[in-house]
Amino acid sequence: MKTKSIIFSGLLLLTVGAATTSCEDMLSVEDELHTTNLTPQDTVYQLMGIVNRMQSLVDRTVVLGELRADLVDIDPTVAKTSLQDVMNNNISTDNEYNQIADYYAVVNACNVYLAYVDSNYVSHNRKHFEKEIQAVRVFRAWTYLELAKMYGKVPFILDPVLTSGDADDILANASNRADMNTICTYFITELLPYASKVIDMPDFGKMNDMASSTFFIPARLMLAELYLWRGCFTQAQSDFVEACRYYHDYFCFTGHEVTTGTVAVTWGDRRMRNTSGDYSITDDKIAIIPLDTCAYDGTWSELYGFFNSQFENNYYVPVVPSKYIRELSQEQIWCGYFEEMGNRDTIYSIDKVAWEDSLEMGDLRLQAVYDRSQVSDRYTDRFAKDRQHIMKYATSKSNDGPDRKLQSYTLFRKNIVWLHFAEALNRAGFPQTAFAVLKYGISSNTMNNYVSRTERNNLYDVGTYFLGDLGSWSSSTFVDKHSPMATQPNVQTTMQGIHSRGCGDSYYNKYYELPRDSAIWAEVDSLTKQYSLLSDSLEAAKDAHDIHIIPDDSVDWYYDNYYGLIDYEIRQAGTGSVVYFVYVYESEEDSLALYNLYRERNLTNSRMYDAEETAYVASVPLYQTTLEQMILDEEALEGMFEGYRFFDLMRYAMYHNDPDFIATQVARRKGAANHDSRADALKGGKWYLPLP
Repeated sequence: MKTKSIIFSGLLLLTVGAATTSCEDMLSVEDELHTTNLTPQDTVYQLMGIVNRMQSLVDRTVVLGELRADLVDIDPTVAKTSLQDVMNNNISTDNEYNQIADYYAVVNACNVYLAYVDSNYVSHNRKHFEKEIQAVRVFRAWTYLELAKMYGKVPFILDPVLTSGDADDILANASNRADMNTICTYFITELLPYASKVIDMPDFGKMNDMASSTFFIPARLMLAELYLWRGCFTQAQSDFVEACRYYHDYFCFTGHEVTTGTVAVTWGDRRMRNTSGDYSITDDKIAIIPLDTCAYDGTWSELYGFFNSQFENNYYVPVVPSKYIRELSQEQIWCGYFEEMGNRDTIYSIDKVAWEDSLEMGDLRLQAVYDRSQVSDRYTDRFAKDRQHIMKYATSKSNDGPDRKLQSYTLFRKNIVWLHFAEALNRAGFPQTAFAVLKYGISSNTMNNYVSRTERNNLYDVGTYFLGDLGSWSSSTFVDKHSPMATQPNVQTTMQGIHSRGCGDSYYNKYYELPRDSAIWAEVDSLTKQYSLLSDSLEAAKDAHDIHIIPDDSVDWYYDNYYGLIDYEIRQAGTGSVVYFVYVYESEEDSLALYNLYRERNLTNSRMYDAEETAYVASVPLYQTTLEQMILDEEALEGMFEGYRFFDLMRYAMYHNDPDFIATQVARRKGAANHDSRADALKGGKWYLPLP
């Protein structure tokens, strides 16, 4: 069945507002179009009618999320006035991208459904509409969260608006306004009962080769997002801990695990001549909004023509990547690790010579999605000779062929959600784990080798709701390429650091690290040096004494059966790995002599552990501050042009209580050395659109 046919079956169930600007029209109703006596078949049609209403929100989500931010610019000779006004932060109530009525159309469709569906209807020994009710509640939560992000405070309506009198009463009640905190709190409470249940998404088969189950947002994911946003609004660490719990359980839910995957674009050889691999978001989708591809059929998107050259726009593109995103991309240091004929080598892009405007410097994701070309002079001046294709929207780099429209827009995708998890981890007090998301990819191997004992213990103290604790990651599912499981037959690598999607093998990148304050780590460095010297002397004494190197998991047995156990650890320079040496002396005299040497130098394991954990605790604030910017940069490199950026900046500004942050960041749109005065309108926290 085509998408349009099932969607349009639900079109005339209700109407809330048109593209108008008066207060009355914002919540206007057409009484004769309401369906409140729902049969089982009606509920399917109405559910797809809600999906249809979501279509009208796609273009404004991207336009308002990107054009007000720092990653794109526009060509004023090509862009229509409404786009220019968004870019200039001069958005009036009659701007086509400021149409709050379309959001309330979704809200009211959800309200009608939930008010009139028979939630107790049983079929085949189960509540027949449980999946659909969950999906509608999540849609309503998502839409209200969008309203809070767009407008700050909005009318909070949870009952159907069925008459114009109802609409008038709502608009007259100035106290019925909800902010981000109120909205998130309400929907967290409403969705909590679904978090611990195994409820699959509604599935009506494939529509235009799209699985209908992807039209809906998972409840656990929505809960995590609500906690993340509420935490940013209130600066409450407890909200970030809750967000971590729900992100973890969403990623780890048995049979539905969500990994980063290993898709990346990279240089194919050490000379950095040709890129290889793939960078695509097509296999990265969690939830989408299906779109019609013809205006006659229903709601279609203009986004393709905003970002791509085609006949419809005479090949002139109104929206282009900003100088700032090109600079940010060039600033990254790509790292390649090569093993050839027994030789190992690490190559960095800082050694590559390139021209100033090259897209092949640093991170390669911009190069992978931003295609530039020129055509010959056979075209008249009516058509642009410089062509652009943004491959997140385009399906081809061809300058010829028919104009295209988007078939779908992605609401949530995997690697963006992993970055949101990193945000929550960092603000919850788990910075090394957050950094692991960026550099290594989460796995049990990562947790054991790159997260300190103190942070691991703190993670283990935070139980999730049905899948263990925050430190629990299945070693057979979450596998990075350095995990022991990766060497097993029939085991696939499923995880990588998000930074590796465009910056090579970030695992080996010595330039991509958390900061290290030498004063804080001075005692650890001193002890490590002494351990190293002592290990040399012990190795030299190995043949003279009966000394055995034993596996760490046998230590307890040796404690029970031998006299005088000596053990210590060395952090091997440059690798980050920990090597355990355990020496057992059968000679009491030798054992006591070496034991006294340890005591004399105070080189006990506990001293090293204590020194490391003291240094870690002292470093946490520095880690968190650095990671805030690293995550924000990674969200730009991974999510550019998709509509996320303004709201990523908003979360940062809210959390740090910095009302000028967005303006300062957006002012760099034309490059870090320039000031874009169009951003000045955002100063003082003036981030929200005017209500009609």
